[in-house]
Amino acid sequence: MDKNIFNNVKKTFLTLGICFSTVSIAQVGVDTTTPRGALDVSSTTQGIVFPNVALVNINTQTAINPQGGAIPAGTVVYNTATSGTAPNNVAPGLYYWNGSRWVAFAGSPGGLDWSLTGNSGTTAGTNFLGTTDAQDLRLFTNNIERARILSTGTIGVNSVGSAVSQVYVQAAGTNDAVAGRNDDTVANAFWGLNLNTAGTAIIGAANGIGGYYPTTGAGVAGSAVDGYGISGMVGNGAPNNSAHNGHSAGYFSLDSDNNPSTNNASAFAQIAGKDEQVISVINGANRRILYGGYFVGGVSGNQSYSYVGLNYNHNNNANATGGTFYKVVGNGSNSTLIMDKDGEPRVLFSPEAPEILFQDFGTGKLKNGEAKIELDELLVNSIYVDQQHPIKVFIQLEGNCNGVYVTNKSEKGFTVKELSNGKSNVSFSWQIVANRADSKDNNGNITSKHVGLRFPYGPKPLQQTEISSKKIDRLKK
Repeated sequence: MDKNIFNNVKKTFLTLGICFSTVSIAQVGVDTTTPRGALDVSSTTQGIVFPNVALVNINTQTAINPQGGAIPAGTVVYNTATSGTAPNNVAPGLYYWNGSRWVAFAGSPGGLDWSLTGNSGTTAGTNFLGTTDAQDLRLFTNNIERARILSTGTIGVNSVGSAVSQVYVQAAGTNDAVAGRNDDTVANAFWGLNLNTAGTAIIGAANGIGGYYPTTGAGVAGSAVDGYGISGMVGNGAPNNSAHNGHSAGYFSLDSDNNPSTNNASAFAQIAGKDEQVISVINGANRRILYGGYFVGGVSGNQSYSYVGLNYNHNNNANATGGTFYKVVGNGSNSTLIMDKDGEPRVLFSPEAPEILFQDFGTGKLKNGEAKIELDELLVNSIYVDQQHPIKVFIQLEGNCNGVYVTNKSEKGFTVKELSNGKSNVSFSWQIVANRADSKDNNGNITSKHVGLRFPYGPKPLQQTEISSKKIDRLKK
């Protein structure tokens, strides 16, 4: 047989064999004679380049089917365009056609998985990040679990969560568990709301004690062991810093109409505060006020008010000297309570005077018509006696004599003598009243003025601080 004819026949049979193999086995191998699938591309240095197609959006096919009609589901292209309008926009990357839209391999835009750069085109109630079975969702950083959303709906931060707290945060080291910050006159860093009539919005507890709260409900309830249940502090409290008058560390109000904007309280109190008032009848002189507590009872225009721990009417200097210290001062009567035979409290009222006075009581006895009474040294050092502020002595005889008179009066004591040079030896009771001496520091500076005060101008009621409220629907669903 001619050699050329033989080679042609050989090539024909080889071609038929390849075609028969391809049709019958339906596998294609590139750089491999043993394909492991319908298509097996073998390379250690090269990849597969998908067709580059500039998609319009996820809803438009753009790519074509060479056999005509719609492109089949599963068609893969590399999109080269940034096109379309969210949520139907596309960006460069691999996409496959699912039969009705293009789906991005990388998530967003147009993908079915969450992308590291964020997602668009999501549908609320359909797309979500989480689990569909009864498994917790755990969040990690540095391969350490940092937060957990339990399948029951509670959340734990740096913890496994708590069955009794919707959100449980376990602080690490010196970190605060939760810190809030804001810069707005209306919105707050934290706001708690309990819609139950007997509920408490915020409970704080310290030193290992459980959280105590009133059964009638509270906005804030605090408790501690060997500490403070609630602590408040306000800065800029220097006595001569008038720019910050009217401030206090604590403010409490019993509102009469459930509308705090009307300032119509039936009782309110302020703790640890300062203010300043003007006395117009004495040339507008200022009277500074520093107080530990300020308490008011009664509606506006008909109120009982009192200051506790008050430094009032002091000079305008940083040391706040020259004023007068008051334990309690107000427009009510000073009184105490005793119990009657039925166990009911009854009121006793204290005598009050227009001056700051000390008094003392004692007994003595005439000896041959004369008796010298010496006052206690502690009292002597606490009273002030001069010609304008003499000591007042009152004697009550307890026996028969010619009568007595008092002489040699001083801050140290006095002498009682019988009239007409009598020589009686009768007993008597005595009472003295004297002005209280000024209080001074170690340098002799007056820290609280007492001498010479008679009907001094006193502090008027403080102006009630204006407060406002938020609508309770801010935290409703």
